[in-house]
Amino acid sequence: MSSLKKIEGKIVNYNSSFIGNLVFDNKIHNIEKISNDKYDKIIIPGFIDLHCHGGNGFDVMEGKNSIEKMANYHLTHGTTSIMPTTWTSTFEETQKALEGFDEICKTNSNVMGIHLEGPFINANKLGAQPNLAQKPSIDFIKKLTKIDLIKLITIAPEIEGMEEFINFLTASNIKIQFGHSLADYQCCAKYMNKNEIGFTHLYNAMSGNNHRQPGVLSAALEKAKFAEIICDNIHVSEQSIKIAKKCISGLYAITDAINASGLKDGEYIFAKNDIIKENNSVKIKKDNTLAGSIITMDQTFKNLIQMNFSIEEAVQMTSYNASRYLKLSNIGLLNSGYKSNFLVLDKEYNILDVYLEGNKINE
Repeated sequence: MSSLKKIEGKIVNYNSSFIGNLVFDNKIHNIEKISNDKYDKIIIPGFIDLHCHGGNGFDVMEGKNSIEKMANYHLTHGTTSIMPTTWTSTFEETQKALEGFDEICKTNSNVMGIHLEGPFINANKLGAQPNLAQKPSIDFIKKLTKIDLIKLITIAPEIEGMEEFINFLTASNIKIQFGHSLADYQCCAKYMNKNEIGFTHLYNAMSGNNHRQPGVLSAALEKAKFAEIICDNIHVSEQSIKIAKKCISGLYAITDAINASGLKDGEYIFAKNDIIKENNSVKIKKDNTLAGSIITMDQTFKNLIQMNFSIEEAVQMTSYNASRYLKLSNIGLLNSGYKSNFLVLDKEYNILDVYLEGNKINE
């Protein structure tokens, strides 16, 4: 058994905060409350990002080496659990990108599995996705890779043939999210009455909450237990984030970060599109469509605090809710028996140290 380590600070979970000592090795052994009202450090669960395309010049669709490097980049920003996310492409390109993914999961404990964003989405609601949307294909999923590595998939429920496909995904324990969709409320509700459905980058690339023609957003706000949302102050306004939080108890933040995250302003390529990075956003050059984000989870956390969410709510939206969505009982909380995936922050919420399974990553 490895020797136990101890860190003192303000320990914050989604439902509590107090001054104490965190006692740990690769797992948390104990949390000791102490009688003290002074602290220099804040200790929170490591961030969980279930939708991330890249960072620091690397793109998931470039394959194994790039996936490992983008995961390491986001780890330095506090993301101790990440779900590399594909974009809409052909079977051949997607298969090539994910070759060796099982090895990545074995050697990089912060990589959780695959999120397929497409290709089974609405061709009229692509956003920054390439024009390669297709009808649902069970064979695509079966042949793609070891199916247990696919944890999430974003689909448009209105596409022909989706009912059989959704039944297959449910039987395969793949989480389903609606996104890049022009479905109406009734279409979404039909599936939500039978399945736990999440929503991809809420508000963006989906039919809205029109009071006479309710769409995907309407279904999410009324019926969803979980949904992801981008909190970069560009994709969704502060007020809309707060409305979503009141409606959806399991709302969780994601980055939707692309390869340009961490790079200087300039022109790049993402999802076969020429893009421009400037003023903390990325847009398609030809039409100014938002092309993912460049935010990291540590900045997301700060943004939530600046929006006057409590620190406990910020923890809930950056770690706990995502773990609850995936029904994981070893991350997302600072609790005995959980993995020692946590962050040490200063009082301005800057990261001092990142711990992954008890190891400080910058040592």
